[in-house]
Amino acid sequence: MTTSSITIHEAASPLDVAAFGGLISEYVAWCRERYKNDPWLVELAFSHQGLDAELLSLAALYAPPNGRMLIAEDAQEILGGVAYKRIDEDTCEMKRLFVRSSASGRGLGRKLCDALLQTAARDGFRTMRLDTTRDMVEAIGLYRTFGFKDVAPFVEYPDRMRPMMLFMAREISAAS
Repeated sequence: MTTSSITIHEAASPLDVAAFGGLISEYVAWCRERYKNDPWLVELAFSHQGLDAELLSLAALYAPPNGRMLIAEDAQEILGGVAYKRIDEDTCEMKRLFVRSSASGRGLGRKLCDALLQTAARDGFRTMRLDTTRDMVEAIGLYRTFGFKDVAPFVEYPDRMRPMMLFMAREISAAS
């Protein structure tokens, strides 16, 4: 998929998977800066999600048949990425959408979401879900434009985090 000079492709090679891991690490640093007044939130969220173990097993978690990782590049510079992981035969979960600050304003979050939804639909999934914090208003706005709706929690978070979390889902099809 190409839009102008931006290419979105699956992170399939070991180098691509490592680049995706690098984006996740940048995302964590970005979250630490965004939530510098609530550092407990970032640390509790990522420790609860097992981020350290995730980074050591990206291919096992997000490569087929368990999911897919997509990365956006422009002139061989990695600008952003997103993944989904299989939950069951019909459901997958969007994970780790991130666009580098240097690439903001280019619509990459939208392009990555669209590409991920199309990929998941081609892979036969009927529902995509996600969770995010309630004050990630930019991301929530993006998700809503793609038809994601609020749903009941599908992941148990620690008591302190529960009021801060938002769970969303949408149906997908080959026409998504």
